[in-house]
Amino acid sequence: MNESIDLRQLRYFLAVSEELNFGRAALRLHISQPPLSRQIRQLEEQLGVVLFLRSKTGVTLTEAGQAFLPEVKRTLLQAEKAIAVARASGAAERGRFVIGYTTVFDRSAIPDVADSLRQRFPGWNIVTRGKHSISLVGDVTKGTMDVAFIGLHTDVRGLAAETVRQEPLVVALPVNHKLAQKRRLDFDALRGEPMFWFERRLNPGYYDYCQAIFDHIGFKPNIIPEPTDHHIMLGLIAEGRGIALIPASLQKVKRKGVVFKALKQGTPRLSMGIVMVYSERNQSPVLQAFLGLIRQRRERLLPAGLSSDIV
Repeated sequence: MNESIDLRQLRYFLAVSEELNFGRAALRLHISQPPLSRQIRQLEEQLGVVLFLRSKTGVTLTEAGQAFLPEVKRTLLQAEKAIAVARASGAAERGRFVIGYTTVFDRSAIPDVADSLRQRFPGWNIVTRGKHSISLVGDVTKGTMDVAFIGLHTDVRGLAAETVRQEPLVVALPVNHKLAQKRRLDFDALRGEPMFWFERRLNPGYYDYCQAIFDHIGFKPNIIPEPTDHHIMLGLIAEGRGIALIPASLQKVKRKGVVFKALKQGTPRLSMGIVMVYSERNQSPVLQAFLGLIRQRRERLLPAGLSSDIV
């Protein structure tokens, strides 16, 4: 192609070839007809071929014009793609990216890729926030948060969701509790014990999942209100105020006066999954990089046999 041919001429050719009328093509392009006709004649001269057969009623494509048309469409499409890629790359130099974390888990249970993101996108402000899972889902749905790590079994309809980690619940006890000397516990041993537990409104899906297991084994927990912060809850357990069923990762939070016990084999195993949720409509270049980093690391966190596919 002659180097002097530009994208504007190709767009003009496409408009005429689709309208088959210079007047309608000019209206579509928001220009007058004479400059459109001049640009088409110039394009034909540069190519050395006739692209249109003109008549009083309109125009038709010549054989050369018919051969030229699909190539022009491909060229314009590729040009639009190149422009979009350049703009996305430029956008990667500035912006704000918000990551949410459920407060149910200790943050160490979730792959930390924030530093890698900051190195890759130095112009972006990478923000992290901790909330209950149901609030995080709402933020991602509204678009005020880019991605969030939540606990199963939260309702995530309308969002993409991928399992990142699955872990059992363990029993947290005061160190001087009568059960603290046991190696493992079952639910019979926990009957009547004051147990910190969350309100259903905070996560209806997970609450119902646990309640179905409790109902199946005939266990009725002696519930006391659970603090919103697990550090505060562990402090209350250390004071002897109650016990709790917590994700195993919280054992990493060293708290004097608290011991952790696994449930016995054969006991119904309560577990909690960490799920990464995001909107597929979110075209942030940082989100795509973030998802790639998490997917690289999550396989080490999932037990054998547990799929990491979208749930």
